[in-house]
Amino acid sequence: MRAPLRVKLLLVSLLLLIIPLLGMRFNSSLKASLLASQEDTLNLTATAVATALNNRAELFVSEGFHSLQQDSDLYLFQLSNTIKIADHEITDWLPEYAKAKEYGREHLLEGNPDFDPDSLSFRYIAGKQDGFLYVLFDVVDNRLVYQGDNLLDFDGSDHLQVVIGKHGFQQTYILAPRGPGLVIGVLKPLNAFVDPPAESRIIGMWNETDQGYMLEVRIDAEMLGDKLAFAVADVDAAESGKIEAVIGTADEELGLLLSTSSATEEILESLDRPYARIRVVDRNRRVRAEVGGLQDAGESLPASDNFLDRLLIGVHGLFQPVFRFFTNSFSTDIEDSASQPTEIDLQGLEEGFEGRSSIVRYRIETGLAEVMAAITPVYDGDEVVAVVVVEQTTNSILSLSNKLIEETVSVSIIAFLIGGGALFVFALIISTRIRTLRDQADASLTENGQIQNAITKTGAQDEIGDLGRTLERMLNQLQEQIDHREKMADNLEHEMRTPLAGVAASLKNIEEELGDEHPRILEYLDGAKHNSQRLHELLTAIREGATLKASLSHEQMEVIDFGEALSKWLDFVWREAFPGVEFSNKKPNRPVKIRGDVDRLLQALDKLIENAVSYHAPGTVIELSLDHFGNWTTLKIVNQGATLDPAIRHRVFGYMVSSRVSKDTNPHLGLGLYVAKTIIDYHGGALSADNLQDGREGVVFSVRFPREF
Repeated sequence: MRAPLRVKLLLVSLLLLIIPLLGMRFNSSLKASLLASQEDTLNLTATAVATALNNRAELFVSEGFHSLQQDSDLYLFQLSNTIKIADHEITDWLPEYAKAKEYGREHLLEGNPDFDPDSLSFRYIAGKQDGFLYVLFDVVDNRLVYQGDNLLDFDGSDHLQVVIGKHGFQQTYILAPRGPGLVIGVLKPLNAFVDPPAESRIIGMWNETDQGYMLEVRIDAEMLGDKLAFAVADVDAAESGKIEAVIGTADEELGLLLSTSSATEEILESLDRPYARIRVVDRNRRVRAEVGGLQDAGESLPASDNFLDRLLIGVHGLFQPVFRFFTNSFSTDIEDSASQPTEIDLQGLEEGFEGRSSIVRYRIETGLAEVMAAITPVYDGDEVVAVVVVEQTTNSILSLSNKLIEETVSVSIIAFLIGGGALFVFALIISTRIRTLRDQADASLTENGQIQNAITKTGAQDEIGDLGRTLERMLNQLQEQIDHREKMADNLEHEMRTPLAGVAASLKNIEEELGDEHPRILEYLDGAKHNSQRLHELLTAIREGATLKASLSHEQMEVIDFGEALSKWLDFVWREAFPGVEFSNKKPNRPVKIRGDVDRLLQALDKLIENAVSYHAPGTVIELSLDHFGNWTTLKIVNQGATLDPAIRHRVFGYMVSSRVSKDTNPHLGLGLYVAKTIIDYHGGALSADNLQDGREGVVFSVRFPREF
């Protein structure tokens, strides 16, 4: 398929896409290098923090790092809101309530073998605030039983047990309400027949729910020791007071009362890294200390009155939809919560507890922020007691990568628009000049094979200008040769006519001198006279072709009925001249009028009829068909026989051009069709020749004249 020069140069401009490809490649390498550097930095930070914490035996003992139990240890949260147990609402427990731990059948302390798991379970969350321990219990209980009037029967109803371990001693307190509302704890006596003393430092608010009840408990922090446990007892029959099940946080060994370690956080603060979060995680996968945060420094474009800055901001906004296809989206709005003993589950923690350092990545905020975490073990002697997790988002690297991508895309788009536009304009100019030169070269060759130099002179000093000047010189030389050929024929006719007349006269005198005495010689003389006459006819034809254009300017034009004239010429001229040839004539019933000179029109058609007769196949009809279409009158002359050579069809009407071999002995100089074409052109008409397209072999000449109304 042929592609224009403009399209080719436009395709070449696609090479400008190498710019963004190289930019993307460089960005990918830079991003990988920065990520590797960040990994090394986080590893070094985690190692430094772990080194600062290693072998601090007194810290690990005081914070309970050695004697941890996954199910029984109680972790205290830093509560975000002020807790009011008397407001009958749990909204003040948010958002920490989402981290409440659930206890069910696997934590059953007492119960029947056929215990129904749906009959009792609970969730709880605990936290310190203003010198008090607050605990929220959300209990699922299919049947509520409250304490009766007998104070000694404090454990014969649904109740909560609070077991406090302090200085090696344990004390159990019971919260058994008589109905919804305020409930005060009582100390469980060792003697079942002694009234239990009330403990006003332990109070609760009991509220019924659709699935059971909600109990908010407040305990004075002075009562607490280092160990604590809770248990929820379920009684389904008030009459018997039988405890059906007890689910608790610890069995025989009370759990440690743990919270975030202030001492550990003080050490971490001295090693804090900007825009990074450092956490210490115990073997229960609970966060025991945390400093720093994942929030990055905000970046914003400063306001500027500078025109260039405002232009760059505008361009950035314009290309923003394009940037989304190449850049990586990330979230910068990451909420940093307070230090909490939250349970975390990171890939790599298990390797850390096994004594191996690792680097992991994970996503937060619905996948719009990636966090890189370096995990390193903390030792007390040879024992791994915790791991240090140093975390940092990759936002800064992504931001730098996106900025580089945006600059690359912007430069590429601008370069492509400018470069591609320049190449397109250049291609348009080049192709326009080449197309103009082509059209001028086409116009320089007329339909009849004549040369008319239509090349416009140009002073352009480039290859196209050189080509135009070369074509101009070539056409001028061709025109000079054609003019020389036409003048040579005229001069040849003029120079040969006088000697030829002398030869003819001499032959006549010889014939008269010999008389009839030498018949053999007279035969030779007849042959010489015949050839002399043929030369005379050839010179006459050459003279006619050379002077035709000049003589046409003196002819008188008139309106004639071309159909009637054609019929007369056929009957009285061509059929008389060619008695052995059959003609057919098809014309309209109404007059067909044109403007022209009768004699010249007859002369032109004579040439066409002679040509048709000369080359038609014996026994075939020469067809004449006259018709009019719109403002034109068309005559078609068809002869069956030899066809035109397509290679010279456009030159068949040229001066002294002969394309076919004639069947007769008459001279053919290629002037007949030239004469016909010249006369018809002078009348404002057109003459064309083509091979038949109806399955027959032969030629059709089409003559068109302007129609007169």
